[in-house]
Amino acid sequence: MIGAISEQQQYWVGVAEGLAEQIAALAKKYDQQARFPGETFDLLRESGLLALAVPEAYGGHGTPEGNVHLAAYLVTEAVSRACPATGWDLIIHYHQCGAVARLGNEEQKARILGDVAKRGALMGSLGSEVDHRQQVAGSNTSRKLVFQADMVPVDGGFRVHANKHFCSNGPVADYLLYWSMAPGASSGGEGLTLSIVTKDSPGLTFNEYGWDEIIGLRSSVSWSATLNDVFIPWENVLGEPADFVHKDPYTLELSQAFQLLGAAQGSMDYIVNVLRARPFLQNEEGLMVLVGELQSAIQAARGSCLYANMLWEQKNWGEAARASLSAHHTARETALLVVSKGFDIVGTRALFGSAPLERFWRDIRTASLHTRESQLLKLVADAVVAGHYAPKQKYGSQSIKPLTWRELGLQAPAH
Repeated sequence: MIGAISEQQQYWVGVAEGLAEQIAALAKKYDQQARFPGETFDLLRESGLLALAVPEAYGGHGTPEGNVHLAAYLVTEAVSRACPATGWDLIIHYHQCGAVARLGNEEQKARILGDVAKRGALMGSLGSEVDHRQQVAGSNTSRKLVFQADMVPVDGGFRVHANKHFCSNGPVADYLLYWSMAPGASSGGEGLTLSIVTKDSPGLTFNEYGWDEIIGLRSSVSWSATLNDVFIPWENVLGEPADFVHKDPYTLELSQAFQLLGAAQGSMDYIVNVLRARPFLQNEEGLMVLVGELQSAIQAARGSCLYANMLWEQKNWGEAARASLSAHHTARETALLVVSKGFDIVGTRALFGSAPLERFWRDIRTASLHTRESQLLKLVADAVVAGHYAPKQKYGSQSIKPLTWRELGLQAPAH
């Protein structure tokens, strides 16, 4: 690990590493079944790791920002090293916890995050509106990331009708983060709104829609969701419209970078074990030079991730967000390189399901496609040329004035 981490951070990394063997042993079963790793998450729950993105004030072990702290990142890396798909499921849970921690009011944080801390409640996402079954582009192609889901005002809150896809942890989550546009808003900068939908909400259904056919991250159970006249009470709406764009600087990319870093290291662990078991391979100079290359790439990726985290800790929001994009790129390319070259080093044995490398390759390849690499690198390039970066600009322009509920003719109840 690294020498600069605190005693508390080392403790949580130790907890995760102590579970690694059990997590790895369960990984193949849940991958084959394309089902959520319930037994694995029981281990994470019992160990306290699910509460690592809950602020201490609400019974957890995190910072006031929720998931944005080094211990959560290092735990993500350690879990992903044992099973990349489980690491993905964990960052989805952490990310939704973080959104509530940063955007929720005191009652929401005590109620929802308190449930995560006390009972180990699980969180999931109702975000993406990209339908994997649809081969034709939608009507709105002005931006890569578009949210058109609605919120219809009614007494006490809103009624929503929407179809969501790639809803990671969706069918098993207790609380789901619903992304929508406030009524009357026309862009994310004006009114991108986050709300909580509970698992028992009438009108909420999930459909597998061929998820058992996807090649990687199969245990994320990222099914499609239909919200048919689902009621969201005011007490489950997080803040004002566009608070996520204008008031919350944090992004998902660094969490994903640590997940990819862990997957790269897990792939490397297997490669090294094979070399130790088959020492004659060590006589092939070309292979050993390649191993040195891969290990150096992992070190570089880890350094990039830690640098981005340092900027977050310094509250240098724009530079931290931009550095997170670069760290994501470096971790992505490293994970793809290590797992791909691993087949060359190990040989045909790596092709069989009895070896973890083919599963790691499928999970890494799937995670690497979450957001188009060209989109993220274009943001980096734009920031370098412009000399500044707005952390949430891919969700909406921060130069646009956000609308308030009052300006939309609505009044959220006082808390």
